[in-house]
Amino acid sequence: MRNLNFDDNRGETADLPRSVVQTGGEVVSGPVPNAPYVIFALPRSRTAWLSHFLSYGDWACGHDELRHMRSLSDVRAWFSQPCTGSVETAGAPFWRLLEGNVRVVVIRRPVAEVVESLMNIPGCAFDRATITAAMTRLDAKLAQIEARVPGVLSVKFADLADESTCARIFEHCLPYQHDSERWRALSAVNIQIDMRALIRYCQAFAPALDKLASVAKHKILSGFAVREPVSPDGITIQTEDFATWLRDARPLIDRHLVLVGEAPGDWQGKNLPLMQTLYDAGAMQITTARSNGRMFGYRMTLIGPSLTSENVVTGTNTTVYADPSFPGLGAKLERASLRFLKDRGVTEVFYEAGKRGSGDRICAMFKRLGAVDHGQVYRLQLAEV
Repeated sequence: MRNLNFDDNRGETADLPRSVVQTGGEVVSGPVPNAPYVIFALPRSRTAWLSHFLSYGDWACGHDELRHMRSLSDVRAWFSQPCTGSVETAGAPFWRLLEGNVRVVVIRRPVAEVVESLMNIPGCAFDRATITAAMTRLDAKLAQIEARVPGVLSVKFADLADESTCARIFEHCLPYQHDSERWRALSAVNIQIDMRALIRYCQAFAPALDKLASVAKHKILSGFAVREPVSPDGITIQTEDFATWLRDARPLIDRHLVLVGEAPGDWQGKNLPLMQTLYDAGAMQITTARSNGRMFGYRMTLIGPSLTSENVVTGTNTTVYADPSFPGLGAKLERASLRFLKDRGVTEVFYEAGKRGSGDRICAMFKRLGAVDHGQVYRLQLAEV
């Protein structure tokens, strides 16, 4: 998807024909840039009207085109077309995939108004609580886009009644000067889609649409995983040898043991000689976080060949601890560990979230790093069988 970071393409420009637009407007001097635009909005925010208003000259503006996509390749193909834009009411959660010269507009309408409008559609039976929760989540994503996307144009839904606001959108998205005659011709026209047909369509293709959403979400989370780790102020994240880690990490290990329901000092009963042997054989990585020499976090990873392929090197994460007095340290420690593992040739990493300590909460961090559920781990004590 050009400019939307579904692959390695970047924003490009092309010398398109210089022509007078069909409605008599004037072409802005210079070549027409071949970079798409996307307008994000909640439903019932005059989005169908905007798609007509912005289909102008050489440009075509789609409306909720994501519903027709079945893969990221489909999305890429759609936006590879020249002179293409779209107004999307379900695309806001994937704004992080935007990249390059894409032009972005956000339309903000109060959630309560959107919900009321949806509830009043004839033949559509929405549950108010469910639809309110969904619109609230989408609106939060619009707020993120508004705050974080460089160059974004944000306008209020109510202001779409003003020509000046529509002119700003027009000239933000298109390479043409605003056409007042066109705006006057369309301003009073009530353009809507058949919501009942849209709902039936989305229900019929729900599995495919859910799959595409999952793939897009995973791509976003994977992008988090490859970020260059940034240490908190005063913290240094590095790899260390096993003996140094064991010597300096004992206070942390004791706190860790208490957290998971064991007694301080129980680490002495672990198989420390085997751990040292694995480290000496190059089959272990220890990543630590220190400040002024004092350790505040660690991550241990076992490294070995994969049974599934001779070209795969597997990392299996084991013990991990981050001092809670450094918010965000755990995630930064994980990202640094992944970078170090990648540098030494590891191609896949497995995580385990146990039932003790922060096991339930740590699953969320693993997902944000880009890890996906790979099944369940069960333990069977043979002495009890």
